[in-house]
Amino acid sequence: MELKLKQIEDGVFELDVRGNACPFPQIYTELALKKIGDARLEIITDNPPSARDLPIVLKKRGYQVESEKEGDHWRIKIWK
Repeated sequence: MELKLKQIEDGVFELDVRGNACPFPQIYTELALKKIGDARLEIITDNPPSARDLPIVLKKRGYQVESEKEGDHWRIKIWK
C-alpha cells in the first residue's frame, strides 16, 4: 500500500486516491492526516461514493471542507 501524498506548497499536501474504491480513500485520508498534522490536505478521487461520503465524515470530525468536480475527478480540500 503506497500513500500517494506530496507537498504541493508550504502547508498544503495533496493525496491522490484515484483508482481506489471505498473504503480505501477514507483509510488513505486518515493515514495522510496523521502524517501532516495541521496542514491543509487536498484529496483527489475519481470514486463517486468517496466524493460524496468523505466530506460528510470529515465535517463530522470538525474539518472545513470544499469539494469541486474537475473533469473526471473531484478535489476535496480540507483544513481545521
